[in-house]
Formats: sequence, C-alpha cells, structure tokens
Amino acid sequence: MKKIATLLTALVAALVCFALAACNNGPKPVQGDENTVVITVSSEGFDVANKTLKDYMDYLQEEGELTYEMADGMVTSINGKANTTNSYWMLYTSDAENANDSWGTVEYEGQTYGSAIYGADALTVKDGCQYIWEYQTF
Repeated sequence: MKKIATLLTALVAALVCFALAACNNGPKPVQGDENTVVITVSSEGFDVANKTLKDYMDYLQEEGELTYEMADGMVTSINGKANTTNSYWMLYTSDAENANDSWGTVEYEGQTYGSAIYGADALTVKDGCQYIWEYQTF
C-alpha cells in the first residue's frame, strides 16, 4: 500500500511539473493593457517569411491571444476597444527599418518605439521585433 501511495505521489508531482512547464513556454506573444497592446513576433509555430503584421495578428486571433477588427486597411478595434471620432489605435515598432521617429514615438518599458511607416496589412514582420498598438486621443 505504501508503494502505491509513493507511486501516486510521484505521478501527481510529475503531472504538475509537466503542466507548469507546458504553461510557461516563455513570454506571451501579446502583452499590455486596454490602451497598449504589445505584439512580440515569434517564428515558433508561425512562418514569418514574407508575412505582414495583419497575417500575424490573424494567427494570434485564431490562437485566442487577441481580437481585432479592420476596415479599409485601418485597424478599428483591438480586444473590444474601438476607435472613436478622435481616438485611434496607432502603430509603433522596434523594427528601425520600418519606423520613422519624426512621425512620433511611444515609450514602453524603458524603450522608445518609432511610428510604423506602413499599416498592419503592408508591414512585413520580423522575428523578435515588437509591434505596439497604442490607443491615442487627438
């Protein structure tokens, strides 16, 4: 009886360790809050070659990581927060080749990100780059 209890305890411990490891596969691809959505592109499970941010956001939406809506090439809502008459989702990136600091910047966790020079449907993603959607009022 003692051997069975020891075996069951070991089995439960192994299952708990496995579950914790499966749930903690590194940083989440989407972070932030209701006004800032940070997308970190990872080629793990997604082929980034010649893919746009929209393609990656479609993938994240299918995975249940975020929701978004787009109309006429413009993101109009992210995670249920929609654009208004004077508030919009603006896109910034860590990809220096596809950012223009003179168009504006945003600070996030001590880093400065430049305004993306393309919209989500034209901006080619790069593995490891971050794309920040910032809800701003003008």
